[in-house]
Amino acid sequence: MLKPSRLLVYFIYPLSFFFVASSCNTFDPPLTVPVYGHIDSMHLIVPSDSLSELGSAASFIPYVWVYLDDNPVGAFQVPCTFPMVASNGVHTVEVYPGITPVGTNSPAGMYPFYQFYSVSINMQQGKTYNIKPVIRYFSWVNFPYLMNFDNFTLGQQPKGNGKYSIINYYGDGNRSGATTTNMFVVGGKLAFQHQSGMVVVTTTHNYYAGMTWPWDSLSFNNSNIPVFVEFNYRATTLFAIGMFDADTTSQSGPIALIYPTTGWKKMYVSLNNTIYPTFSTHYQNIYFTMKLDSIDGHTTDTLLLDNIKILD
Repeated sequence: MLKPSRLLVYFIYPLSFFFVASSCNTFDPPLTVPVYGHIDSMHLIVPSDSLSELGSAASFIPYVWVYLDDNPVGAFQVPCTFPMVASNGVHTVEVYPGITPVGTNSPAGMYPFYQFYSVSINMQQGKTYNIKPVIRYFSWVNFPYLMNFDNFTLGQQPKGNGKYSIINYYGDGNRSGATTTNMFVVGGKLAFQHQSGMVVVTTTHNYYAGMTWPWDSLSFNNSNIPVFVEFNYRATTLFAIGMFDADTTSQSGPIALIYPTTGWKKMYVSLNNTIYPTFSTHYQNIYFTMKLDSIDGHTTDTLLLDNIKILD
């Protein structure tokens, strides 16, 4: 027979467990079922009647920042599916475009010249909504330089119209360290859109250097304003991009060293860290350089450029 003290413990222990178990059920928070959004890609739109002012709509937007009713949801690499905590009803989703900016300390960032996309959705918890964001340039964006190579004759050099010039055709045309080969205009399957600029370096002409010229209207004097260069490119070896001052007496080091590609790529390069720390230099011209990759046994290398834009 159990002693009274043991008998009391025997009945109290299971009774206390019953109350603990019951309290867990009583205070469980209600289950929230999320709403899901899905984004395959994000594209830039340039109206056909604005191509001469804004340039090509070619873009590369690998990241998106998503907000729900002005509250951050997160940053995602597209394509992506993401949860949103929302009640049933109409909500506003905003999608901000993100790029991989070269010349900065960040591997990804919102592009300051593209507008965000906004849409109102009548949401029901548990459902997935496909969001198809399209964007435009902000109306305030300035394009001091645009080059798509379409106004030149095929096979000729893109020079003489104040848009693109080869370094050894600048000034006396006989500068020290000048290019040993020139850019010429190509079309057809070689071109990205309509016509492109192409450089070929060989064992006998193994170095190219070309620059944008002139920028008569450019003046970088406000470090709060972002300045970028965009361009499409295709290359069989490493090439570099940097800046010259107005009369090419001062040259920056390479802002970016760009690796070869198997197809056309889009790049966004920030110029702020080159321009603003050295106002006295007055950098105004973008240069591209490429040298034959003789180390790997190349006898010919090519660089193709298109849709070069300066934005501020």
